[in-house]
Amino acid sequence: MKYLKVTYKFVSLLFFGLCIGLVTGCTDEQAVEGPESGVMSEIHFQTSAFTRADGTNLESGAQVHIYPYHQKTGVTAPIITGGKAYTVNGADLAPAGEEATAMLLPSGTFGFYAVSTNSSSEAVPTFDTTAENGIPFKNENNTNTGNGNKGITTGLKNGVDYLFASATQQIQYGNGQNIALKFKHVTTQVQLTIVFSETACAVSNDAAKNFANATVCIQQTSTEKAYMRLYDGQIRFENMTGTTPVACGTAAASLSTSSMLSMAVDKETATVPTTAVPVNQIAICNMMPLKESSGQKMWIRVVIEGLKVGDETNATTHTYTGELEAANGWKAGESNRYTLTLSGGKVSFSGATVQPWVTGSSGGEVGNVTDKTETE
Repeated sequence: MKYLKVTYKFVSLLFFGLCIGLVTGCTDEQAVEGPESGVMSEIHFQTSAFTRADGTNLESGAQVHIYPYHQKTGVTAPIITGGKAYTVNGADLAPAGEEATAMLLPSGTFGFYAVSTNSSSEAVPTFDTTAENGIPFKNENNTNTGNGNKGITTGLKNGVDYLFASATQQIQYGNGQNIALKFKHVTTQVQLTIVFSETACAVSNDAAKNFANATVCIQQTSTEKAYMRLYDGQIRFENMTGTTPVACGTAAASLSTSSMLSMAVDKETATVPTTAVPVNQIAICNMMPLKESSGQKMWIRVVIEGLKVGDETNATTHTYTGELEAANGWKAGESNRYTLTLSGGKVSFSGATVQPWVTGSSGGEVGNVTDKTETE
């Protein structure tokens, strides 16, 4: 699994503390649970690694929210009310919001809980920050009377790459300290690679160079009753860690695409074609984890413009509809990868594998593939 490492650099503000000591002299005030004092440490954040298995860095301007908890008996909320917002700025996390200043903390043992959407435009959801002894409340089932919404956020949606990280650190003023946070993906990912060939290609080399990206949509998972815990970042559905599919139809010719989730599509590489065969394309989306179910399949629809298949004389628009094998579910942190191979004689969705994010077990061939052709 690839992770995003976030480094904290603590610089003690000793000068201020020394000045106060010289003015006031010794007092009878005692430290509480270790080397705490009125001297505050300034905390800076730096990004130093990657979030995705393909080596893509955290998006520039991506929003991150960090909740620091003083981990000691009786603490029921973060030391900074509501936590603190940051945005990715090159290799750094820059303080954001109305008070864009560095985080200041006293010495002691702290737990840091960080959430991101890996996006500059998608806001980080707001959490209930209830804690027990400095640790976010571990909500097992938010519909239980005793749990309510303590320690969670609701209103989650598909299409967002929710990330989570946590770490515990003893902060001691006067010592430079680095803390590495390892972010993990808490949704599931589906990836489809579209493979072209000499018998399923553009009409010319120039057309291949300017070949449009496919339009892809997929049957999505339900967000009903979904919530995310600040305790460990886990997405849950009452007391379950997976959800069910959203109905979108039972036949390829009559799918309700408005009920399906659009996938982001891009070229697999930046290579310029030298023949009429376009560069392969990859469609990706993130959604709520799907629970396993015997015989379970998920619909997918791929529309490709300007495609010449087999003995066709002219370019046409082809719509491929099929089913993805998902009996093992699509688990949190897994990238479930499928391939659509195009040729003049056979079209197939096949060879599904699960890759890091983390290794999983979902996959299999996609059945009942149809090809609807429209002359351009």
